[in-house]
Amino acid sequence: MKEDKPASPTSDNVTTQNSTIRIGVSQTPLSTPLIVAKNLGLFKLQGLNVTLVPCNGGVVCSNDMFDGRVDYSTASESVAMFNSFSRDDFVLLSSFVSSDNDMKLLTLASGGIKDIADLKGKKVGVVQASSSEFYLDSVLIASGLSPSDVERVYYAPDKMDQALFSYKVDAISVWEPWGYRTQMGASSDVVNLGIMGIYDLSFNLMTMRSYATEHEEQQYKLLEALHSAIVWINQNPDKARQIVSTDLGIRQHQLEWSWHDYAFRLSLGNALLANLELQARWALDNQLVKGNMPDYRSFFDSDALIRVLQTEVSPK
Repeated sequence: MKEDKPASPTSDNVTTQNSTIRIGVSQTPLSTPLIVAKNLGLFKLQGLNVTLVPCNGGVVCSNDMFDGRVDYSTASESVAMFNSFSRDDFVLLSSFVSSDNDMKLLTLASGGIKDIADLKGKKVGVVQASSSEFYLDSVLIASGLSPSDVERVYYAPDKMDQALFSYKVDAISVWEPWGYRTQMGASSDVVNLGIMGIYDLSFNLMTMRSYATEHEEQQYKLLEALHSAIVWINQNPDKARQIVSTDLGIRQHQLEWSWHDYAFRLSLGNALLANLELQARWALDNQLVKGNMPDYRSFFDSDALIRVLQTEVSPK
């Protein structure tokens, strides 16, 4: 899509239009606001030169940020929670989408597993230190099982479907678009053992704490662009899906599979705080992390978001 001609950038003593801002973007429809903002030229309208760096999942995206390969990253709150026990040098700037049905717990009907109880003693593929683990345990506990009742096997998200198809695992805990791709690629029926609504996943924009301090105006402009993108997405869902379909190389039907589950909006409040604390208690109880419960309010940098939400944004 042809980008709109950018307006003249406002002055910023730290960042200019010529400075490239690198954002690690997970290759999932959850990243729609960033993809749309880039394609509509909304970053350029804010005087920003943004490069979206693709990565497979929030764990990889955040590691790219920690290692200095990108300036910002997208990640679920689960990724932020796991990292908070080993470091406090990053901050969350805003959530930009949430979904209560993005995660799936899938198995092959040919494997004979018909319900959650049948998973006892079985192997389940998960993405380590991510929402994949939390979702699996949430479903197990809600169904009367213990997290220790299954053997978890760790894979990258793009390797999960093949692990299931080759029977290396009996089920997989995955997010979209991998759930859809598993359904489409399976040679037998796929059964979703998950529970809709048990986990409200959020996707967030993160950066290093020191970078946030040095680039306050840049963050405001980034969130302003995302806010404009979200207004446009909610008013033009069909066009938004076309943009994301082209950018991610996925079919329109695949997007429609989960699109109605997404709530696009900027936020950074008590719901996210409660979710982080809930997951931290779960991780501590299951000895997945060590240490004391972090103060998650100290990981929130809401100054830029407050400015954006106090400003009326008109869709372009």
